[in-house]
Amino acid sequence: MKYQIIFSLLALLFLVSCAKNENVTKGGFKYKIINEGKGKVASVGDYVAFHVSMLADGVEQFNSRNMGQESMVQIKEDDSSNIINKAMFECLATVKIGDSLELYIPTDSLKSLGFPETDTTKMLSYMIRITDIMNEAAFNEKSDIEREKAEAEAAVVTARLPEIEAFVAETYKYIASGKGGSNIVTDPSGIQYIMHEEGKGEQLKIGDMITVHYYGVLKSDGTMFDNSWRNGTPLQFPLGAGQVIRGWDEGFALLRKGAKATLIIPYEMAYGEGGRPPVIPAKSDLIFYVEVPE
Repeated sequence: MKYQIIFSLLALLFLVSCAKNENVTKGGFKYKIINEGKGKVASVGDYVAFHVSMLADGVEQFNSRNMGQESMVQIKEDDSSNIINKAMFECLATVKIGDSLELYIPTDSLKSLGFPETDTTKMLSYMIRITDIMNEAAFNEKSDIEREKAEAEAAVVTARLPEIEAFVAETYKYIASGKGGSNIVTDPSGIQYIMHEEGKGEQLKIGDMITVHYYGVLKSDGTMFDNSWRNGTPLQFPLGAGQVIRGWDEGFALLRKGAKATLIIPYEMAYGEGGRPPVIPAKSDLIFYVEVPE
């Protein structure tokens, strides 16, 4: 009997604790504090940095960590542009640095936004982890520092363009000569590649958010159609998600971080029979020199 009473008290305390962590925004959106932080409390006008994952009926659909960067929003007095934004702003206006919380948005409240009538999803939930809260002055200072850093990094990248152009021209001649032999490896997928440097980092795998530099030319005549060195900015994309041509999804999966390689991609794994006129003609096989920074 004594143990039953103790157990009942513990259960009651657990229920009270859970109820204490459940909250409702002024607009009626429910959210639950998972872990409570101890840092600064957000106020209107502040910028809130956070990681977020979105789940549909408990199944993850998006995670900012996979994108390699945090989300950042400024808390506004009122944001009624749509229900999701309104719920997010109302929730973030209550947080502290270090808070972890879960925000719930029932899909029946999204019909006015064009949420498909045939979609059986009942609940969208957002798992949010607050990493920083800054006033406008601090945010502007941080933005200036990040911009200056990005500009300096871009200058280093663009300075390499003549070097890359010369290397790609020589590699193209080598491939066109037909003397590549065993240096040109043919993957079962149909992609061919030359490994210039294998790299010492981790093997790239499906689902990774990867950062790459590329210089693309037509296999037919070596004409450059696009490259990342001229802008000084690498490209980021989730490997295997179909956001790039299939030849990239499969080709980069062969590489490690730190690798430098040339990918020879048949048109079926690039832009297909139609190409992408006027830059990429129909049925164009493509050659990409690529680097994967560590």
